[in-house]
Amino acid sequence: MTKKIKYLLAVLLITGTARPGLAIKRADLLPDSAQIDLRVSNINGFLALLKKSSFGKLWEDPQFQDFIGRPDRESWQEFFFGEERTPTDEIMLEQMKMLDGEIIIAIDSENKTYLIAKISEKDFLRSLELDEKLAEISDEPFDIVRDNFQGVLLIQHIEHGGTPEEESSWQACFGQTLLMGPEREWVEKSIVQLRKEALEEPEGNAVLDLHLPLTSLIEASLNNAIGSMLTGGPEHKVLFSALGMMDLEEFSAHIEMQNESMTIDNNLRVSDIGHGIFSLLDTAPAALPTVGFIPENATLLEVGRINLLRFWQEIPVMLSAAMPDVRPSYDTMITLMRQQLGIDIEQDLLSHMDTRYLYFTIPDNDDTISAIAFELKDSRAFKEGLETAISSPALQPQVEALFETVDLLDHTMYINRRMDPAESAAFAVAGDYLLYGHPDTVRHVIRTIAGETEANTRFEQSEMVQGLRRNISRNAFGFTAIDWKRQAAYLVRMLAEPQVCRQMHQSWAGSGIPVPPPDFEKLPPAEHLATFFNKTYQYVEKTDRGLHQHIILNY
Repeated sequence: MTKKIKYLLAVLLITGTARPGLAIKRADLLPDSAQIDLRVSNINGFLALLKKSSFGKLWEDPQFQDFIGRPDRESWQEFFFGEERTPTDEIMLEQMKMLDGEIIIAIDSENKTYLIAKISEKDFLRSLELDEKLAEISDEPFDIVRDNFQGVLLIQHIEHGGTPEEESSWQACFGQTLLMGPEREWVEKSIVQLRKEALEEPEGNAVLDLHLPLTSLIEASLNNAIGSMLTGGPEHKVLFSALGMMDLEEFSAHIEMQNESMTIDNNLRVSDIGHGIFSLLDTAPAALPTVGFIPENATLLEVGRINLLRFWQEIPVMLSAAMPDVRPSYDTMITLMRQQLGIDIEQDLLSHMDTRYLYFTIPDNDDTISAIAFELKDSRAFKEGLETAISSPALQPQVEALFETVDLLDHTMYINRRMDPAESAAFAVAGDYLLYGHPDTVRHVIRTIAGETEANTRFEQSEMVQGLRRNISRNAFGFTAIDWKRQAAYLVRMLAEPQVCRQMHQSWAGSGIPVPPPDFEKLPPAEHLATFFNKTYQYVEKTDRGLHQHIILNY
């Protein structure tokens, strides 16, 4: 029945075509109308491996349990089922326990739900007995009708029978495969397929697959809520098209659980990768540069490509398509900026910028500080353009009010004087880079480039960098390595901040969640939390169909 499938889908979220003559998979039985689908190859295996992950081990840690208040079974029961678990809940939970292998849930464009799962014949028959009990006690009673198709028992559940709201669902079991859906024809067709062709059971590591049809989902959203929000403005579909959002076709995720790591592969299918907001991306492969200014104790390293020049050129194109009435005002604003700053932003700044950047963080007591370095094609020309703009009469008063100017080894640093010292930021041009970040990190980079500080060659041989080189694709245009052990002190400090504690307690109190809020006085020390985590590597590359992201979470 539909209610049962939706119930199972909620719990799961918390925790092709068949080829004749070859073995088919359960996913091949999905109807062509299916759009959103979620598949777990082995639900028991997935949960067992999840317990071995960093998150699973942390959850069972006594110190962490003290922190979250050691919620008892009754609290979780109230969280999931309300103040009291009803007999209906008990029956549905008992039925879900029977689904201990592969599970597939799909939703079509009419919000009709389909379930395909592995189940034994014995458990299926027991599930039917539980359905009869459910029909007797449910707040929404339903009728059960038994039928037969080619010797296979067909079960029809009829809700609101004899009314305009009448709704049916069908289920059957053939060859250890449970079929449940809104149409008898689909169940019968699946039985025929299973009878004709051998079924291939999932093997290997437990995986979770998710597929979302972005085009239809975006269009549905635009035709509903978003459309009303944009009433009186430009046609909302035209706006999304100009931004490149209508070029999004589908998203898929593949999560594989292993004993020592979890791998995630996300694929975004995009019809035009250079249009709208996607023009910001430069998808040319980005090699890991050899630089001497990244300290050996870096906790995070990111390399990527963004094309600011192309995006700047795309802005008027997007405005012309989506907001033609605004385009003249934009052109006037750009002309005034050119006159007042004494430079052309496109010609005197952006055209001198390369597309590759480096970003890194380093520990600073119980915090982290960072810097980003944008590569420049012509640093001298870029610096001249920047200094011309900064010294212009139109901008000089704001620069003097906002920034402290510091000379360091023939380089000029601009430090934001209005920011909290702990969150201070600075920018400068040094070597072949435009630098932005914490003043201490920017100073370090400048001193290394100027030769006052010895270049760090050991970072290239560090475990984090070597792991990054082993785990990234040669076609990647962006990649990241994070050492969570070294980030633990920062995460603990951030969680322990009084305003964070207050906000979490306020949110908790307003949510009505029966589970007690975390006790921040029992927050485990960073050294303890660090023992549960390792390094994470990820990269993004362009494919023939769009973008592919690969993530490795080591335990």
